[in-house]
Amino acid sequence: MKKPLHILCVADEVDLLVYSSQICERFSDIDLVLSAGDLPDEYLEYIASMLNKPLISVAGNHDKGDEPSDCCGGLRFSGGTEQRGGFGRLRFGIREENGVSVLGLPGSIRYNDGQNQYTDAWMTFRIIQMLPRLLLRRLFRGRSVDIILAHCPPRGIHDGGDPAHVGFSAYRWLIRLARPYYFIHGHVHLYDLQALREIEYFDTSVINVYGHRVITLPKERNNGG
Repeated sequence: MKKPLHILCVADEVDLLVYSSQICERFSDIDLVLSAGDLPDEYLEYIASMLNKPLISVAGNHDKGDEPSDCCGGLRFSGGTEQRGGFGRLRFGIREENGVSVLGLPGSIRYNDGQNQYTDAWMTFRIIQMLPRLLLRRLFRGRSVDIILAHCPPRGIHDGGDPAHVGFSAYRWLIRLARPYYFIHGHVHLYDLQALREIEYFDTSVINVYGHRVITLPKERNNGG
């Protein structure tokens, strides 16, 4: 019987509750670390080494890019199903760690000429290219993946009203298709402790993990790995 898995999620800000000498005591039951972007590699290295657990991250719009900037605006595709750069970084690919399958989606909506920014049309096109693999995984496993890890939220869910913080529209139908337990994102900073962090969308928990958040995967889950 599988045991519940505890996952530490971080994004956007170096959280002093995590970057602390008490990290091992505070997060002693963690099985996996996920970063939703815009965090320094040194911080991620500290977390992974202190907890001695695997880490998966995606690039935020303030992280160093993994691709030429001219790929961000048009419908261009760089090739492989998975590309990595930075510390533990995953781009448009699926990785499994500790029995947890994670789909990594980097970047934000394009609002200037910065790195890791994409138009809504480009992101839709890129996800469509992944559909055959995702559909096969759902057919044989019940879910395409356990977790979608993105920097930017879905459009209309936790996103902001300004041009830099609008979500991607393709993420909404991706959630319905992939059926993950969690859609994890950052990008939208939360300064109000009462701000809404989590919402259920078609049986998926969409969570803004700004700062840090611990999530739990149920022990009685189907094999999405």
